[in-house]
Amino acid sequence: MNPDTVIHTIRHGSTEYNAEKRYAGTLDIPLSEKGISECRLAASKLQAYHFEIIVTSAMKRAVETAKLMVDGKVPVIQSTLCNERNFGIMEGYTWDEILRFDPPILLINVGNDLHTVNPARGEPFEDVWQRAKKFRKFIFRNFQGKSILVISHGVFLQMFHGVLRNLNCIGSLARFPSNLELATFIFSGGELIEEKMVKLLDVKAPKW
Repeated sequence: MNPDTVIHTIRHGSTEYNAEKRYAGTLDIPLSEKGISECRLAASKLQAYHFEIIVTSAMKRAVETAKLMVDGKVPVIQSTLCNERNFGIMEGYTWDEILRFDPPILLINVGNDLHTVNPARGEPFEDVWQRAKKFRKFIFRNFQGKSILVISHGVFLQMFHGVLRNLNCIGSLARFPSNLELATFIFSGGELIEEKMVKLLDVKAPKW
């Protein structure tokens, strides 16, 4: 089968919150100086890929990553559908701090990693997964037949990758993308026929 739609995704560059193991979520955190430098270095590797449209979240760290990596060469649009998960009361706190919350945050182990389930005022994983499903429909409705780059966030991309793989919500949690990791999903019609993962830089940032 010949591919007709190619969806690439990148998790934004590093932020100070990543370095501090601190949850950002809906907090509009910019890239750190390290993140800016990493994006500029990774941009040279991205030149080997062809994109017809770039879709970013509406958050600074994703928008800045797009500007640094494509430099105005490709049209960029923003969609709040691919904003990061709202972590509720955990936002702004470190991993160690949330482990001391009372009442405690419920944790589940999926993919040999712990995931926070019930932060007060937070967005349930099921809601992020439903948002990812809407985003998939948005992409195929508007850009089927094209090569698309999506620049977004860790938890949202977990769910979006799971939707592209036809996984359920919990199954989507099994793998967390690193900063500046390029994932490629190749479709024929609506059927996924191939996927690839490439680290544009040897960068492994924490999930926060």
